[in-house]
Amino acid sequence: MKLRSSKAACYVGAAIILFAVPVLPTVATTYEKTQSTDTGIKVASYSANTEENLVTGYEESTTYKNKAIAVTEPYLDVYDSYDEESAQIVGRLYTNTLVDVDEVSKEWTKISSGNCKGYVLTQTLCFGDEAEALSEEIGTDNLIEGYTIEEAEEKEAAEEAARIAEEERLAAEAEAARKAAEEEEARRQAIIANTISGTELTYNPTMSVSDDEIWALACVIDWEAGYEPYEGKLAVANVVLNRVRSSHYPDSITGVIYQRSQFTGVSNGSGGPSSNFESRLSNGPRNSECMQAALEALSGANNIGGYTAFRALRTVNVNNYSDYVIIGNHIFH
Repeated sequence: MKLRSSKAACYVGAAIILFAVPVLPTVATTYEKTQSTDTGIKVASYSANTEENLVTGYEESTTYKNKAIAVTEPYLDVYDSYDEESAQIVGRLYTNTLVDVDEVSKEWTKISSGNCKGYVLTQTLCFGDEAEALSEEIGTDNLIEGYTIEEAEEKEAAEEAARIAEEERLAAEAEAARKAAEEEEARRQAIIANTISGTELTYNPTMSVSDDEIWALACVIDWEAGYEPYEGKLAVANVVLNRVRSSHYPDSITGVIYQRSQFTGVSNGSGGPSSNFESRLSNGPRNSECMQAALEALSGANNIGGYTAFRALRTVNVNNYSDYVIIGNHIFH
């Protein structure tokens, strides 16, 4: 059980004062004192003298007179008596339980809170001014009532069931996400496989590419020329491949298309896809011509020669170009 440091301080203080002053004067309070000489138990509204305050640690507080707060984590057992040999557990006080103090002694305190009544070790409670300060720290709305043992077991069973249900929910979500990822990958691979098997194209032996790069190439073709004629899609594919072959650009398809400030809206500026292009990668190209153009360009079909750039025709003055080809709505140069 956790003991509060102020309690230890009270015991030490008591020892010092008791040795230093043989007879301590009584400091009477305005409320009644009742004491049982047989058991050493005092009712909470007793008239405490200095010695009693130091020994029990019970401090007076206008707001928290006859009240205390349980400070033991995670909970404190409540017994039906203070006889350690025969006492039975009848309740639990969870951390920050506010209780009414009926009787208090150096070792045991009789409390009641909610439906819970019984005895707890005095050192596990926070009394008087200290209790008031604690309540201000944690907020009175966070103080709770005690539980009978039946109520406590029901509460803990409900919390355990909720914990298990939450674990199962998270596991189900993770499994669903895993299956969705597998299905998406299978769909993506099927598109690639079906496109490859439906053509007589072969890969250009001078360029090694992965399925992910083929997919990214098809998606950037869709991004830049999704509504252009097939020849325009093939031309965009070759712009990408011409850059891969050039020493002036990155030497991979993904390096080229994710290069900063090249294909508008594709790069996140740090060598990866933007969130919008991520969505395109996830959904895939919107028609099969994009994948077909990617594969045909990789197989060596080239309709723009060595051009490494293109622009929307409406944004340029053609008279400024001496070497170019116009395909659809793009000028390649």
